[in-house]
Amino acid sequence: MKSKILTVLYGVIMSCSGSSQEVNFQIDEQSWQEDFQFLKKKVEKTVPSYHFPENKKAFDEIYEVISTSQIGNNKLEIVYGIQKLLNTLNDEGCNVPLFQNGIALEVLPIKPYWFNDGLFILDAAENYKDIIGQQIVKINNATVDEVFNELKPLLNADNEYYKKYLFQVYGLMPSVLNLVGFGKSNSEVTLQFASGNTKQIKGSTINDYLQLSRGLPNDEVFSFTKKDYKGKNYWSEMLPNTKTLFVQMQRIANNEEGISFSNFVNHIESFIKSNKTDKIILDLRYGGGGNGFKLKRFTDLLRDSNTINKKGNLFVLTSKATRGTLLELASILKLNTKAILIGEPTAEGVNTVGDTKYITLPNSGIRVSLTHTFWPTSWEKDISTFLSPDVSVEYNYSDKAKEQDPWLDVVYNYEVKEPYQSIPFELKNQLIGTYKIEGRKVSIENTNGRLFLTMNRKMKSFFEIYTELYYQSEGIISTDIDGVALAYTKNSSNKIELESLKWKGLNLNID
Repeated sequence: MKSKILTVLYGVIMSCSGSSQEVNFQIDEQSWQEDFQFLKKKVEKTVPSYHFPENKKAFDEIYEVISTSQIGNNKLEIVYGIQKLLNTLNDEGCNVPLFQNGIALEVLPIKPYWFNDGLFILDAAENYKDIIGQQIVKINNATVDEVFNELKPLLNADNEYYKKYLFQVYGLMPSVLNLVGFGKSNSEVTLQFASGNTKQIKGSTINDYLQLSRGLPNDEVFSFTKKDYKGKNYWSEMLPNTKTLFVQMQRIANNEEGISFSNFVNHIESFIKSNKTDKIILDLRYGGGGNGFKLKRFTDLLRDSNTINKKGNLFVLTSKATRGTLLELASILKLNTKAILIGEPTAEGVNTVGDTKYITLPNSGIRVSLTHTFWPTSWEKDISTFLSPDVSVEYNYSDKAKEQDPWLDVVYNYEVKEPYQSIPFELKNQLIGTYKIEGRKVSIENTNGRLFLTMNRKMKSFFEIYTELYYQSEGIISTDIDGVALAYTKNSSNKIELESLKWKGLNLNID
């Protein structure tokens, strides 16, 4: 079973191998400068995050250094320079794929995972099986944290959480370590373990690495039945002796074999309507990508279900690898249902999930990935770089060793808290109506005596809201979304006026 980061890398290899132009690092100085000028123009024209003031300033500063420096012909230094330049955009979609033809850097044939309590080896090639279960404390005599901090400019990501996830691959590439001063060889690395033992490991091809598996909780294999769903974009099983449906999605695209995604949603709908399930656990920990437009019917199904759309009946599992369309799904459900997010902060921000394309630098032939379109699920002013869970999970190596899934443990032990009280009648009638926030039309609607804040999505956006309102205290109306509330004022004649929408640290005026 492939880890999802390697599924992404495999897709990158396939995409990059489609280019007919050979990569050539033996070009003259003028040709390199032409390539960098070409890249700068493409970034300015293509990448949305380039136009964020801080990103633009950082990008332009790095570009100025590159454009006034001797480029030379050192493959690694050139790739590092491009990565460092693109890293200023704070977007994991903007990068140089390091496994493309003509670059194809070696990686150690081991599969580590950065747990809450350290970096442990979970799988290894046959001649290194003896180090499985070892905790890596030093890489070429430097601590893991020292190496990670030095490699950050090469780890193009929205946030620190996904940088740590990427480090599990890029931090174990001999030539990269050598380039940044943590090694003397482009072909091997010395690891030191918490046990005091050391091991010298030779680099190998990405194809060898692809054969390894971390075996993370319920990743493509259902722990209760041991049924293997390898290669499936989505699947579901009932938890034994319960009416809880466990649904895993790794990519929002039709499975190569079996039912389509649309029919999979039909399957879930039939379970809900026939009362076979009264609780859903949606596992979005492993993957990303696919078609966000396929989500609407599924999210509406969960929102409109009186059985599932209750506190404690819909859980969404996230991790530091939750990204792409799966991140969009988690965000949409948080804004439109009573879903409880369990796990870790996600790999991307709610407004920075994007579509990417590849460009080829004209002289060197290097392929570069650039984000060209964002699909927001929040207000434009929301610059958060991750989606926070409602309940955090700490995943330690001891959990893995015991084959435990701490995400499910949190779900089992979750206690539903009573919501704030209903909105008083005299306040309720004054709140109902249509308003404008940041140029968007929002409404407060009465549905069967309960008030909901609603907003429809618009073109090129998955941002919509359908959340219940509660009376929190004088002047504050809370919602089902953590960190989101309406502020109102009351004059001497008890007339209510909505003042602002408090949105996860933002204060948005209401017109």
